[in-house]
This record gives sequence, structure tokens and C-alpha cells, in this order.
Amino acid sequence: MKNLNIGAITALALVIILGGCSDQKSEKTVTASQASVPQPSMPSVQILKWGPQSTVAGTTFSAQPNGNSAIWFEQRGIGNAGMVEVWFADKKLEGMAITPDSGGSAEVPAELLKTPGKFPVYLILKPEGKRVEIGIFEVTAS
Repeated sequence: MKNLNIGAITALALVIILGGCSDQKSEKTVTASQASVPQPSMPSVQILKWGPQSTVAGTTFSAQPNGNSAIWFEQRGIGNAGMVEVWFADKKLEGMAITPDSGGSAEVPAELLKTPGKFPVYLILKPEGKRVEIGIFEVTAS
């Protein structure tokens, strides 16, 4: 019985020494936001070079077997081809090929090259929808 009382007294002394008997929270309390682990961010995607950057209306360039033209680009930061889309103005390009952290290409249908103008070419990084500019493609009058 003596050992039980000594153990209880020792435990009570430790509570008083370590935490006190106060109802106030310690300044050392860690909130949930402080304890959360930071989420890894998507690495920055950089476009190093791209081309071609222009054509004459109705002219095919880098001709593909299906009749489409193709643009290419060198990039750093894309680690997974499934996480990116290539766009020409407001049209998502099909026939895309991406080599992680190296380069890529996409087919440009002939109908997008019929009208003169300046058209933005860009990537959409999924799932966050971040836009990364490749450049402005110019279609000149014939």
C-alpha cells in the first residue's frame, strides 16, 4: 500500500512540475495548421525553345501523315505527359507527345492555319489548370 501512495504522489508531482494545474493553455501548444505537413508544389515549367513560330495561311509545316502540321517545344518541369494539355488559341491540340523534362510536340489541324492572325500557344497544367505560355504563333496572309 505504501508503494501505491508513493507512486501516486510521484505522478502528481510530475503533473504539477511539467504542466501545472492551470486551465490556461500553454504557449507551446501546436495548432493543427502549424502541425500540418506542407504539400509539395508542382515544379515550375519552363519553355526553352519552340517552333515553328509562323506560317503563311493555308501552308502546312512539319507535315504529319494525317495532313496536320506539328509544333515542337523544349521544356523543363513536365514530369508526366498525362498532366499537361497543349492549346492553340481556344483549341486543345491532339496528337501530343511529351518527353518528361525534355520536350514535346502537338499536331495543329489545317483549319487552324487558314485565317491570318496571331494565336497564343500554351500549356494547361492539370489538375490545377495553370496556364504556361509557349508563345504567339503568327499566320500571315499569302
